Amino acid sequence: MALCRDNPDDADAWLDLAGLVRGMGRLQESEHCARHVLSLQPDNCRALLEYGVSVYRQGRHEQAVSAYRRAIQACPEFVEAHYCLATAMLESGHADAAEVHYRRVLEYSPGHMGALNNLSAILTDQGRIEEALKFLDGALAQAPHEYHLLVNQARCYLHMGDAERAACILRGVVERHPGSRTAHSRLLLCLNYLDSPDPRQIFAEHIRWRELHVAARPCSVDRRVPFDAGGKIRIGYLSPDLRSHPVACFIEPVLAGHDRERFHVTAYADIPAMDDVSLRLKEKCDSWCQVAGMSDDQILDKVRSDGIDILVDLAGHTAHNRLPVFARRAALVQITYLGYPNTTGLEEMDYRITDDVADPPGDSDRYYAEKLIRLPTGFLCYQPPEGSPEIRGAGRSGGIVFGSFNNLAKMTERVVSVWARILREVDGSRLLIKSKATSDSLVARRLKKLFADQGIEEERLDIIAPIESTKGHLEAYNLVDVALDTFPYNGTTTTCEALWMGVPVVTLVGEVHASRVGASLLSRVGFSKGIASSEDEYVSIAKGLATATGSDVEARLLLREAMQNSPVCKTDLFVRYLEDAYRKAWMASYGGRSGAGGA
Repeated sequence: MALCRDNPDDADAWLDLAGLVRGMGRLQESEHCARHVLSLQPDNCRALLEYGVSVYRQGRHEQAVSAYRRAIQACPEFVEAHYCLATAMLESGHADAAEVHYRRVLEYSPGHMGALNNLSAILTDQGRIEEALKFLDGALAQAPHEYHLLVNQARCYLHMGDAERAACILRGVVERHPGSRTAHSRLLLCLNYLDSPDPRQIFAEHIRWRELHVAARPCSVDRRVPFDAGGKIRIGYLSPDLRSHPVACFIEPVLAGHDRERFHVTAYADIPAMDDVSLRLKEKCDSWCQVAGMSDDQILDKVRSDGIDILVDLAGHTAHNRLPVFARRAALVQITYLGYPNTTGLEEMDYRITDDVADPPGDSDRYYAEKLIRLPTGFLCYQPPEGSPEIRGAGRSGGIVFGSFNNLAKMTERVVSVWARILREVDGSRLLIKSKATSDSLVARRLKKLFADQGIEEERLDIIAPIESTKGHLEAYNLVDVALDTFPYNGTTTTCEALWMGVPVVTLVGEVHASRVGASLLSRVGFSKGIASSEDEYVSIAKGLATATGSDVEARLLLREAMQNSPVCKTDLFVRYLEDAYRKAWMASYGGRSGAGGA
């Protein structure tokens, strides 16, 4: 500081100091240094960038974005200003704007690793797999073992349906970077998509994740005195998916249906920006807290200060999870639900919500670190979208159309083999495939080759682009006669959507939760005839449904009615069972003492 005092007009000295103290976490001092320079040189690009970074890290994002834009206006080729602005846009949910500035960075600095990595992630999320891989391959040629690039490369392969290759890449990353919690979580997620999942090995890997990444430190939580009769149990839902996301389809009716006389509901939304779905969900909560940008410790302190009794995880080992918050014991009762089809591996996670079809009592319990709570009417409820399109189907010419709108990561080579067999045995039939990445040329070529290897001409495949609107997406089910579920990782949202649109579904039941979700849903809807226990039976059921159903609108309307009247759509009943489970878990935490949560 002495140098700056001796030379108050020496901008470089002040900015060197700003960078130094910022690196030490002294953000207000860094901001002060940048402000001093800007008071003398308002268009100093470096000062604007330093100021922007300092205030961004203090949570003043709008001021930071304004500073970055001023820096770019003053110095159009200022690479780091473009990069910082792009990253701020990405973290605030504006991926399109972020893409523009990451591309600008690469114009001026083609080897910029951060821009290459983040741009590839944006492209992957948009289903532009071929372009994403092109950027990643170029970057990995320069840095073949760079951690972030490899994780994004694995995501690309998973999105295009090659889970085996993705898992191989992630295993290599975990071996070279054993301390990488995120990469290890990505590997755990990937294991659920493999053709022949071994529940023993997958469980062991989840336990290994905890051993490697959960610090050995106190996990205490203040045990508040149970509420008197008439009090409320405080429930918190923590998730990065309280937005336009499949999880929202199933948690919205829960939030709306909670008994506010007995429960107080807080959502901890780890989302950078609100969308229409977020705004709708917020209205259904008593409290809403956006925690994006907060550290795990900050969220931990927030949950505890809010006095949350039961904290519910809705992410598991999916992207942007906050499992370390649960590992530190944020609440007295901790439950995992919905977002992930397997154990978290955390002994601090007390319970997992499921049912007796998705996880039959007995052997399945041994593969969970959590105690299983089996709800009697199924482990989820589905709220059909408002303004759903009418069911159609009659009068369409041509052969039977089988279809799948599932995530391509679930479409393994084994699945392709069985689907190709169905196409061969049903004359004139076609297969319609739609997913996030089906508009990508590399993905389309791969799919056509997989089926060609099974003797299916590409003319029998209808690979269509994703449809953004919910109504348009549902309308596409009117093009399908029979929906083919994936295995061993079944669909969930897609199965509910197909049934709601009157499309019969055939599913293959397996040994693990992910491979039994289809059976859980179909059995609750009263469509058990769609459940197969072997590949041969799967093929036989698909052929039978094709022959019996065809484009019969009346049959489709009856299936929608069955769905509407089933436990899957009886949200009030489901929420009561879920709340009873919450209350029992809360009571059990106090050894059954009466008076808790309005007993």
